[in-house]
Order: sequence, then structure tokens, then C-alpha cells
Amino acid sequence: MNAFPLASMPLSRRRFCALAASALVLAAVPGAGCAPATSSAVHLVIKVPRTGHDVVFDEDISQVETVIQAMADDFAATYAKEPVEVEVVVFEQNQYDDAVAGCFDTPKAPDVLYGDYFNTSTYIHTGRVVPLDDIVTPDIRADLFDHLAAMSTVEGRLYMIPYLARQNVLAYNLEMFRNAGLDRFIAEGQITAWTLDEWTEILDALAGSLPEGSFPMMMYAASSQGDTHIMTLLRSAGSSFFDEDGHFNLSTPEGIAALRWIQEGVGRGWFPPHAENLEIEDCSSLFKNQQLAIYMVNNASLTRYGDTVGLVNFPGPDAGGCATTFSSGFEVFDNGDARKLQVAKDFITFVYESDHWLDYAAGTLPASKAVAERYGVDIPGYELFRANADNVVDFTGSNPDTRAVREVFYPCIHDLLMGSTTPEETAARIDELCNQAIDEGRAASVLHE
Repeated sequence: MNAFPLASMPLSRRRFCALAASALVLAAVPGAGCAPATSSAVHLVIKVPRTGHDVVFDEDISQVETVIQAMADDFAATYAKEPVEVEVVVFEQNQYDDAVAGCFDTPKAPDVLYGDYFNTSTYIHTGRVVPLDDIVTPDIRADLFDHLAAMSTVEGRLYMIPYLARQNVLAYNLEMFRNAGLDRFIAEGQITAWTLDEWTEILDALAGSLPEGSFPMMMYAASSQGDTHIMTLLRSAGSSFFDEDGHFNLSTPEGIAALRWIQEGVGRGWFPPHAENLEIEDCSSLFKNQQLAIYMVNNASLTRYGDTVGLVNFPGPDAGGCATTFSSGFEVFDNGDARKLQVAKDFITFVYESDHWLDYAAGTLPASKAVAERYGVDIPGYELFRANADNVVDFTGSNPDTRAVREVFYPCIHDLLMGSTTPEETAARIDELCNQAIDEGRAASVLHE
């Protein structure tokens, strides 16, 4: 916290600090986080992955779990229907299944989950996530951006409720580009796009000019972390990626050409050596250390780089290129306890009827139109990314088990980068394995009624 007296802070800031302070006091009590609920209180479990988060009006916030904890404390303190104890459990980004499905039918099962849709949407198809149409009032629904509400809907029912979104594009190091004689491709103050031929020219120029230990572009395939960006790159030669039924469709001239473009880039020095063994975080570190010229960035992480980078869409099938939107929000689980289910729904209502707590999405792209209206001018790159929304593509295909698909996708790219499979073999393998995972997910899908 800063050194200013609490009384001199704005009311909303004082309210947050008081709640955060009470949470710290509770956390300091031995065993407080694991204490059993009293017999009369409803014990609500809210789970959230550890995630960086910025808020334009509160520089003390750096993690989203801090906001969720403060929401939970405020809810427990003001809920009038019956006594409530709220336990917020924070887990690591690579532990979704252990934290969620792995805890089903135990006292640690989540009643509310906050997270990224490409992870949380999987759990809708377990039959345990309840639709929220009964608590999403017309006013709440009207305040949500339509495209985010659509992403939250399965078979006509709202199973998730969006809180914020991030739009992913690529950032390029301005100094490295100028040193490589690529000034004509720089477009400061906008999100530009390059043709595939221009991308090839740029990457070759960077490969020929960068000092030893520096590399033109990100690439990684050691795990499923970041694989959605590689999927987006596979649209570079004009592939639609999915067919009309939502299946992978890379065994086409366009899909194979994109895979060949990536594989040939290994030999042309476009990527760090042995990229098949790198994680996305390895490339992030290289970019921060100015050892990588092009890396993924989104509106939330843009401020880390100041005026040292320009922005460009992923290469895509048309002149505008491609971007992706990653939405995050809440879902509610039915764990067989009607009281807990009602309290969990009331928590969601509490958040979405509160301007105060909705405002804490202001730092990314808020799901609330009202928050965007209040804070859009203060959110870094807000108008820039909103204007780029037409170039956003669906990277999930609305399949019911995105996590299973990702687990079989990245090994295919791993082998492509190693050169142990051809582009044609890789396309066929991706189509076969990913579509099998999609079909198995559809067959196993059960929706809560």
C-alpha cells in the first residue's frame, strides 16, 4: 500500500484497502484458509488461477486473485440471507484440471470458478456447470458486449459470464527493425498487417542482421502453453483452420503451406534454436531482454514495453491479418447442495450489480459497456484494440474439450519443428488427433439443465 492516510483516499479505494487488509489479517491466522465451516454458515469455495492483472485507477493491484478475494470478503460481509464463509483458492495456470475436475465430489470442489474461457469452457460439458440465464437480468445482459456474451453461450444458454477480455496480436521491437533496414514496415500508433511475402522478407532480414544470441520470432512447442498462438499462425497462407462442422481442416493446400512456412523457418534462422523444447515463457524472457524481435502481446501487457514496440496482426487469409480474443469470467457449479448453489448464484449477482467491482476490470477490455464508457479513455490501447476487433478469429471452434485438443496438438508441432515429420504428415496427424478429441468431447458432453 502507499503511504497516504486511508482517510485521504477516494471512497472506492478506501473500501478496497479495508477489505484487502481484513483478508491479510485472516491469512495471517494459522490454518485460517482451511478452517472448517461453522455448522450454521454456508461455506462457498471460489477458485481462481494465479493471473497478472492491472487496474487503471489502482496501481496496487497486480494479480486478479487479489480482486476476487476482495469481492468475496465484501460479499460475505454484506450478504443478508444467511451466514456465509467464502474460501478463495488460488491455483497455478497449469493446474486447472487438478483444481477443478480433480476436486469434484470433495469438500474442495469449486462452487464458483473464475478463469479463461478456453480452459473453463471444458467444464460446462461435465454437466456440473449451471446456466445463469435465471440471474442475468435484462439490465446485466444489456451491459455485456454481444460478442463476449456469445462466447459465453452454449446451445442458447449462458453458462459463463464474462468479466474482461484480452486481444492478442504481435509486437515487434522497433530498434531491431530499424537496425535491419525495415523502417518501411513500421507503423507506429496502429495495429498494422503484412502479407505472407512481407513476413518472409522481414524474418529473413532479421535473421541476417541480428547479433548472435538474438532471434527474429517466437516459437515454442514444449507444452500446450501458448499453443493457441501457433494455431493462429496456421491461418497464414489462407487456411480457415476449421471446417463448417468445427473440425480441424489443415490437410488442404493452405494448411500445408502454413506448416511448411513454419518448418522452413527453422532452417532459415527465424526462431530460437530447438524451439520445439521451449515454453512460451522462454520466448517472453527473450523478448523482454531484447533478444527476440517479434513476440505475442495483448492490450493488458502492452504497457510493459512502452514506446519500444510496434503492433502487427498475425498473418492471415486476408489483408487485415488475424487477432484473437481471450475472454475471462465466472461459472457456477452444482455440487449437490441447493443452499450453496443459491449462494454461488447470489455472489455472481452481487458482482454484476456492483459498479464498484465491475470497475476492477478496467485495465483490460471490460466486458461491461458501462465500465468501458467510464474508463476506456484511460485503458492503454483501448480504442486501438476495439478498432481491430473485426480481425479477431475464433481459435477454439466452439469444441467441447479444448484442453484435450491442445494436449494432442502441440506434440505435432514439436515434431514438425524437429523435422521428424513433413508438413503433409503433420497436417494429417493434427486433423486426425484433434478431431478425434473433438468427437470424443462431443460424445461425452453433458449439459446441466
